[in-house]
Amino acid sequence: MSSVVLAISGSLRERSFTEKMLDLCIEGMGEDLEVHKFYPHRMNIGPCTGCWSCWGRKGQGECVKKDDFEQILDVYKRADYLLLAAPLYFFDLPATVKNVVDRFFVILEPAQIRSPKGETKHPKRFGRHPKAVLISSCGFPEIANFDILRRHFHVICEHLDWKWAGEILISAAGAANAPRLFDRKYALIKKAGTELINENISQETTDSIAAPVMLAEDYRRMSTLNFAAGIMAKAEMASIAIKVMMGKDDPCSVEEKGM
Repeated sequence: MSSVVLAISGSLRERSFTEKMLDLCIEGMGEDLEVHKFYPHRMNIGPCTGCWSCWGRKGQGECVKKDDFEQILDVYKRADYLLLAAPLYFFDLPATVKNVVDRFFVILEPAQIRSPKGETKHPKRFGRHPKAVLISSCGFPEIANFDILRRHFHVICEHLDWKWAGEILISAAGAANAPRLFDRKYALIKKAGTELINENISQETTDSIAAPVMLAEDYRRMSTLNFAAGIMAKAEMASIAIKVMMGKDDPCSVEEKGM
Protein backbone atom coordinates (compact mmCIF):
# COMPACT_ATOMS: atom_id res chain seq x y z
CA MET A 1 0.00 0.00 0.00
CA SER A 2 1.40 3.40 -1.00
CA SER A 3 2.46 5.87 1.68
CA VAL A 4 0.47 9.11 1.69
CA VAL A 5 2.46 12.34 1.52
CA LEU A 6 0.87 15.67 2.43
CA ALA A 7 3.12 18.37 0.95
CA ILE A 8 2.60 22.08 1.61
CA SER A 9 4.35 24.22 -1.00
CA GLY A 10 4.41 27.59 0.68
CA SER A 11 6.42 29.82 -1.65
CA LEU A 12 4.31 32.46 -3.38
CA ARG A 13 6.68 32.52 -6.36
CA GLU A 14 6.17 30.53 -9.54
CA ARG A 15 8.82 27.80 -10.02
CA SER A 16 10.39 28.75 -6.70
CA PHE A 17 13.65 27.43 -5.29
CA THR A 18 11.85 26.23 -2.16
CA GLU A 19 9.47 24.16 -4.25
CA LYS A 20 12.43 22.68 -6.10
CA MET A 21 13.80 21.56 -2.72
CA LEU A 22 10.42 19.99 -1.91
CA ASP A 23 10.24 18.18 -5.25
CA LEU A 24 13.77 16.80 -4.89
CA CYS A 25 12.93 15.43 -1.44
CA ILE A 26 9.80 13.74 -2.79
CA GLU A 27 11.81 12.33 -5.70
CA GLY A 28 14.28 10.84 -3.23
CA MET A 29 11.43 9.19 -1.33
CA GLY A 30 10.79 6.89 -4.27
CA GLU A 31 7.85 5.97 -6.47
CA ASP A 32 5.55 4.04 -4.12
CA LEU A 33 3.89 7.21 -2.87
CA GLU A 34 0.53 8.91 -3.03
CA VAL A 35 1.57 12.57 -3.11
CA HIS A 36 -0.83 15.46 -2.52
CA LYS A 37 0.76 18.87 -2.96
CA PHE A 38 -1.08 22.00 -1.88
CA TYR A 39 -0.34 25.67 -2.57
CA PRO A 40 -1.99 27.71 0.23
CA HIS A 41 -1.67 31.02 -1.63
CA ARG A 42 -3.74 29.63 -4.52
CA MET A 43 -6.47 28.29 -2.25
CA ASN A 44 -9.46 29.80 -0.52
CA ILE A 45 -8.48 29.23 3.10
CA GLY A 46 -9.87 31.61 5.68
CA PRO A 47 -8.18 32.25 9.03
CA CYS A 48 -9.05 30.44 12.24
CA THR A 49 -11.23 32.86 14.20
CA GLY A 50 -10.94 31.05 17.52
CA CYS A 51 -14.72 30.56 17.66
CA TRP A 52 -14.32 27.11 19.30
CA SER A 53 -17.20 25.69 17.25
CA CYS A 54 -15.06 22.61 16.56
CA TRP A 55 -15.02 22.07 20.35
CA GLY A 56 -18.78 22.36 20.69
CA ARG A 57 -21.16 19.52 21.36
CA LYS A 58 -22.68 19.66 17.88
CA GLY A 59 -19.59 20.32 15.79
CA GLN A 60 -16.85 18.31 17.43
CA GLY A 61 -13.92 18.05 15.04
CA GLU A 62 -15.67 20.06 12.34
CA CYS A 63 -14.77 23.61 11.34
CA VAL A 64 -17.64 25.98 10.59
CA LYS A 65 -15.61 27.35 7.69
CA LYS A 66 -16.35 25.35 4.57
CA ASP A 67 -13.41 26.26 2.40
CA ASP A 68 -10.35 24.70 0.74
CA PHE A 69 -8.74 23.69 4.02
CA GLU A 70 -11.11 20.72 3.93
CA GLN A 71 -9.01 19.32 1.05
CA ILE A 72 -5.87 19.47 3.20
CA LEU A 73 -7.63 17.98 6.23
CA ASP A 74 -9.04 15.10 4.17
CA VAL A 75 -5.50 14.13 3.11
CA TYR A 76 -4.13 14.71 6.61
CA LYS A 77 -6.50 12.08 8.00
CA ARG A 78 -4.59 9.50 5.91
CA ALA A 79 -1.13 11.07 5.83
CA ASP A 80 2.03 9.14 6.69
CA TYR A 81 4.33 12.08 5.88
CA LEU A 82 3.88 15.84 6.15
CA LEU A 83 6.37 18.01 4.27
CA LEU A 84 6.15 21.69 5.13
CA ALA A 85 8.10 23.72 2.55
CA ALA A 86 8.24 27.48 2.93
CA PRO A 87 10.79 30.24 2.40
CA LEU A 88 11.87 32.25 5.40
CA TYR A 89 9.74 35.40 5.79
CA PHE A 90 11.05 37.66 8.56
CA PHE A 91 12.59 34.64 10.30
CA ASP A 92 9.42 32.49 10.31
CA LEU A 93 6.65 31.08 8.13
CA PRO A 94 4.90 33.12 5.42
CA ALA A 95 1.45 34.25 6.50
CA THR A 96 -0.34 31.95 4.05
CA VAL A 97 1.44 28.90 5.52
CA LYS A 98 0.94 29.98 9.14
CA ASN A 99 -2.74 30.32 8.28
CA VAL A 100 -2.84 26.64 7.31
CA VAL A 101 -1.07 25.64 10.54
CA ASP A 102 -3.61 27.65 12.56
CA ARG A 103 -6.47 25.79 10.91
CA PHE A 104 -5.12 22.51 12.34
CA PHE A 105 -6.72 23.76 15.56
CA VAL A 106 -9.62 21.56 14.45
CA ILE A 107 -7.67 18.39 15.27
CA LEU A 108 -7.36 19.41 18.93
CA GLU A 109 -9.77 18.34 21.65
CA PRO A 110 -10.70 20.90 24.31
CA ALA A 111 -9.34 18.97 27.30
CA GLN A 112 -6.00 20.06 28.76
CA ILE A 113 -3.63 17.27 29.80
CA ARG A 114 -0.09 16.92 31.10
CA SER A 115 2.40 15.81 28.47
CA PRO A 116 5.24 13.33 29.15
CA LYS A 117 7.53 16.39 29.35
CA GLY A 118 5.37 17.92 32.06
CA GLU A 119 3.90 20.56 29.76
CA THR A 120 0.25 21.25 29.02
CA LYS A 121 -1.27 20.13 25.71
CA HIS A 122 -4.53 19.03 24.12
CA PRO A 123 -5.47 15.48 23.11
CA LYS A 124 -5.72 15.03 19.33
CA ARG A 125 -8.40 13.84 16.97
CA PHE A 126 -8.08 11.50 14.00
CA GLY A 127 -5.15 9.48 15.38
CA ARG A 128 -2.59 10.68 12.84
CA HIS A 129 1.09 11.04 13.70
CA PRO A 130 2.78 11.78 10.35
CA LYS A 131 6.54 12.05 10.06
CA ALA A 132 7.04 15.78 9.58
CA VAL A 133 9.88 17.57 7.80
CA LEU A 134 10.65 21.29 7.55
CA ILE A 135 12.02 22.47 4.19
CA SER A 136 13.10 26.09 3.91
CA SER A 137 15.43 28.54 2.19
CA CYS A 138 16.50 32.08 2.97
CA GLY A 139 18.32 34.89 1.24
CA PHE A 140 20.83 35.65 4.02
CA PRO A 141 24.02 33.56 4.19
CA GLU A 142 23.99 32.61 7.90
CA ILE A 143 22.23 29.36 8.79
CA ALA A 144 21.37 30.85 12.19
CA ASN A 145 18.65 32.89 10.48
CA PHE A 146 16.52 29.72 10.66
CA ASP A 147 16.72 29.44 14.46
CA ILE A 148 13.27 30.88 15.20
CA LEU A 149 11.59 28.86 12.45
CA ARG A 150 13.31 25.65 13.54
CA ARG A 151 12.14 26.10 17.12
CA HIS A 152 8.65 27.03 15.94
CA PHE A 153 8.41 23.87 13.83
CA HIS A 154 9.55 21.72 16.76
CA VAL A 155 6.82 23.23 18.95
CA ILE A 156 4.20 22.66 16.24
CA CYS A 157 5.24 19.02 15.96
CA GLU A 158 5.16 18.55 19.73
CA HIS A 159 1.68 20.02 20.15
CA LEU A 160 0.09 18.37 17.10
CA ASP A 161 1.74 15.00 17.84
CA TRP A 162 3.61 14.98 14.55
CA LYS A 163 6.81 12.92 14.50
CA TRP A 164 9.61 15.39 13.83
CA ALA A 165 11.76 13.64 11.21
CA GLY A 166 14.29 16.24 10.16
CA GLU A 167 14.87 19.47 8.30
CA ILE A 168 16.26 20.58 4.95
CA LEU A 169 17.58 24.14 5.19
CA ILE A 170 19.54 26.19 2.68
CA SER A 171 20.77 29.70 3.41
CA ALA A 172 22.26 31.99 0.74
CA ALA A 173 19.59 30.66 -1.60
CA GLY A 174 20.32 33.37 -4.15
CA ALA A 175 23.48 31.48 -5.09
CA ALA A 176 21.26 28.85 -6.71
CA ASN A 177 21.13 31.11 -9.78
CA ALA A 178 24.81 30.44 -10.46
CA PRO A 179 25.37 27.31 -12.60
CA ARG A 180 26.38 24.09 -10.82
CA LEU A 181 26.99 25.65 -7.38
CA PHE A 182 24.14 23.71 -5.79
CA ASP A 183 24.44 20.45 -7.73
CA ARG A 184 25.79 18.59 -4.68
CA LYS A 185 23.03 20.05 -2.50
CA TYR A 186 20.39 18.79 -4.93
CA ALA A 187 21.80 15.25 -4.76
CA LEU A 188 21.88 15.47 -0.96
CA ILE A 189 18.24 16.58 -0.80
CA LYS A 190 17.27 13.45 -2.73
CA LYS A 191 19.35 11.46 -0.26
CA ALA A 192 17.42 13.12 2.57
CA GLY A 193 14.18 11.90 0.99
CA THR A 194 15.54 8.35 0.88
CA GLU A 195 16.62 8.58 4.52
CA LEU A 196 13.15 9.83 5.45
CA ILE A 197 11.52 6.73 4.01
CA ASN A 198 13.89 4.49 5.94
CA GLU A 199 13.84 6.44 9.22
CA ASN A 200 14.69 10.12 9.76
CA ILE A 201 16.89 12.58 7.88
CA SER A 202 20.36 12.22 9.40
CA GLN A 203 22.17 15.12 11.04
CA GLU A 204 25.09 14.52 8.69
CA THR A 205 22.89 14.99 5.63
CA THR A 206 21.21 18.03 7.18
CA ASP A 207 24.58 19.65 7.88
CA SER A 208 25.92 18.84 4.42
CA ILE A 209 22.89 20.41 2.74
CA ALA A 210 23.26 23.51 4.89
CA ALA A 211 27.02 23.88 4.29
CA PRO A 212 27.94 27.17 2.54
CA VAL A 213 29.18 27.17 -1.02
CA MET A 214 30.90 30.56 -0.86
CA LEU A 215 32.18 33.14 1.57
CA ALA A 216 29.41 35.18 3.16
CA GLU A 217 31.02 38.42 2.02
CA ASP A 218 31.11 37.28 -1.61
CA TYR A 219 27.49 36.19 -1.38
CA ARG A 220 26.42 39.54 0.09
CA ARG A 221 28.19 41.34 -2.74
CA MET A 222 26.69 39.10 -5.41
CA SER A 223 23.19 39.50 -3.96
CA THR A 224 23.55 43.26 -3.80
CA LEU A 225 24.72 43.40 -7.41
CA ASN A 226 21.72 41.33 -8.47
CA PHE A 227 19.52 44.37 -7.82
CA ALA A 228 21.88 46.82 -9.53
CA ALA A 229 21.47 47.87 -13.13
CA GLY A 230 24.11 47.82 -15.83
CA ILE A 231 26.56 45.51 -17.52
CA MET A 232 29.32 46.16 -14.98
CA ALA A 233 27.19 44.76 -12.17
CA LYS A 234 26.46 41.63 -14.18
CA ALA A 235 30.13 41.24 -15.02
CA GLU A 236 31.16 41.45 -11.36
CA MET A 237 28.48 38.92 -10.42
CA ALA A 238 29.81 36.55 -13.06
CA SER A 239 33.38 36.96 -11.80
CA ILE A 240 32.34 36.06 -8.25
CA ALA A 241 30.47 32.98 -9.47
CA ILE A 242 33.44 31.87 -11.58
CA LYS A 243 35.80 32.30 -8.62
CA VAL A 244 33.57 30.10 -6.48
CA MET A 245 33.15 27.44 -9.17
CA MET A 246 36.92 27.31 -9.63
CA GLY A 247 37.33 26.61 -5.92
CA LYS A 248 39.07 29.86 -5.05
CA ASP A 249 36.62 30.64 -2.22
CA ASP A 250 36.94 29.13 1.26
CA PRO A 251 33.38 28.88 2.58
CA CYS A 252 34.47 26.79 5.57
CA SER A 253 36.13 29.75 7.23
CA VAL A 254 35.04 29.80 10.87
CA GLU A 255 34.34 33.53 10.80
CA GLU A 256 32.21 33.34 7.67
CA LYS A 257 30.38 30.07 8.11
CA GLY A 258 27.94 31.30 10.71
CA MET A 259 27.03 27.80 11.94
